[in-house]
Amino acid sequence: MRINRAYKKLTGIRREELVGIPVEELVRTRLISESCGAIVARTKKPCTIVQTFSRTGRSAHVSCNPVFDEHGEIEFYICNDRDLDEISSLQSELQEIKVLNDRYLSELETLKAQMPNWGELIVEDKAMLKALDLAGRVARVDSTALLLGETGVGKDEIARFIHRNSRRAEKALVSVNCGAITESLFESELFGHEGHAFTGAGSKSRAGLFEVADHGTMFLDEIGELSLNMQTKLLHVLQSKSFIRVGGTKPIQMDVRIIAATNCDLEAMVREKRFREDLFYRLNVVPIHIPPLRERRNDIIPLAQHFLDYYNQKNGCRKRLSSATCLALLDYSWAGNVRQLKNAIEQAMIMTDGDVIQPENLPVNVVREAVPFKEPQEGMSLNEFLERMELQYLNTYYQKCGSVREAAKRLKMPPTTFLRHRTSLMKKYGSLEL
Repeated sequence: MRINRAYKKLTGIRREELVGIPVEELVRTRLISESCGAIVARTKKPCTIVQTFSRTGRSAHVSCNPVFDEHGEIEFYICNDRDLDEISSLQSELQEIKVLNDRYLSELETLKAQMPNWGELIVEDKAMLKALDLAGRVARVDSTALLLGETGVGKDEIARFIHRNSRRAEKALVSVNCGAITESLFESELFGHEGHAFTGAGSKSRAGLFEVADHGTMFLDEIGELSLNMQTKLLHVLQSKSFIRVGGTKPIQMDVRIIAATNCDLEAMVREKRFREDLFYRLNVVPIHIPPLRERRNDIIPLAQHFLDYYNQKNGCRKRLSSATCLALLDYSWAGNVRQLKNAIEQAMIMTDGDVIQPENLPVNVVREAVPFKEPQEGMSLNEFLERMELQYLNTYYQKCGSVREAAKRLKMPPTTFLRHRTSLMKKYGSLEL
């Protein structure tokens, strides 16, 4: 009666060779090896067989189901052919994914074992663990490290991690926010000054931050904010490993390990003559790129729980995240990264009256971007709940993006898979009420 294009592609049989032809004739002419429909017509029961097609040489898993009229007679039947080669390919792909997943888990455990002194670092995502692995390697030597990443990704935490796992761990780690130091105070803050070196300096000499950091580590945060004049002075100190206090005449030798950090594109700044090329290459010995939170989704919930535990202990509370809240946190893009997540959890703590933090307790921008979520109905199986949640996500992204292709791209899946899953689940459940 009817076939689709997929069947023609699988069998190599044209529509005009099939429609209106008895299935027994198709078997007689060897277009198909056996008719599942003929078996159903004879037994009046659903049937499943393996069928082969002479023209393409392919095989299919065929299931056939009868449709009865009001008198209990077969009105028609529907056959569904699944390409065995495709099924085998999918099984092989699934097995490869499982092997890859096991390998990744093993790598994660290895990376964790190699970095014993984590401090308060919360890391579960592979992308972040790779950055941390490089930071651990840098910690074992005295090379200058340059931490690169967006605002709020945790560059200061990585700097502490490097210092904590270095041979200088027993000495001071001095953090300098380069964006907060004015040009007039740059030398006196970093190099110190002698008594009466300038108006308001006082009679006593004062050690600079480089002296405080001697035999330890200096963390120069927001290094891209330094003016060209300050860059020149810093470069001279790094090259000579010595400095002179403001108002002084005697060079002071120093042994300081440098870690710099920035959210700026220093290479672009070099091309635009806004950052000294020689200073860039002195700092960029080992660049460490710290991925944004949206690229390490597996860290979101562990970090959120860590911040929640901190605020619970601080405020004497016992609040927890609901399933819906966890999904909302995972679905948000986190432009402000870890710092924004911490602020969101603190705000949610304040806005929640009970012990369970719901999505509506999160900041408005987080809730607005999240996919809606409802708790499962009583008695609903886990499989049904997960399938309904999947349908809800597919529909939400389809409405957001306006097309199957864009929605599938956003969810990182093939458009055909998106369409097939969505159609199948809509036929199965229809309503989205959870």
